[in-house]
Amino acid sequence: MFKVEPNLKDIATRQLAQRSARKESEPQRPVTTVQCKALHGLQFRATVEGHSFISDEVHGGHDAGPAPLRYFLAGIMMCHQVWCVKSAAVVDVALSRLEGEISGYVEAGGGDAGREVERGFSRIAYKVSIDSPASGDAIQSIVEVATKRCPAFVSAARSIPIEVTIVHNEKNLGAKTYDRRGK
Repeated sequence: MFKVEPNLKDIATRQLAQRSARKESEPQRPVTTVQCKALHGLQFRATVEGHSFISDEVHGGHDAGPAPLRYFLAGIMMCHQVWCVKSAAVVDVALSRLEGEISGYVEAGGGDAGREVERGFSRIAYKVSIDSPASGDAIQSIVEVATKRCPAFVSAARSIPIEVTIVHNEKNLGAKTYDRRGK
């Protein structure tokens, strides 16, 4: 069973207050800094705050770890799930299970022969599955708030449409596309 630490409400409330207290005129500081070193071929080791992880490619590499795009998508999803849990804690909504699945769809190649064509994700599909005694409306509200509070989600949605499907207690509550391009 999924468990939330009892002090999480205080931590999340304090973090939200600190975010809103920062003025535009204050200098920005990084949330974190990740360092990366090429090991061999297409294999890299990233380190951050005492943790390290390997990235490698299946095609042309040695498959020693997930490829970089997998970390990119996982980062968006895990950050969003952190904010689902924090947002639920702030409003005292119990969660007994939180799972997700995220897929990225790369734009078609095409283009003129010999000319490079920029290709990024054309869209991201993300399914959030939550079991909770709370109402479907409460769960939808928590997921919606998390889409606004999660810096990874907000940053990605500024350039890629993200379709979020919410499943609450095995019931599909529907999908909503977050497309913040141009905002």
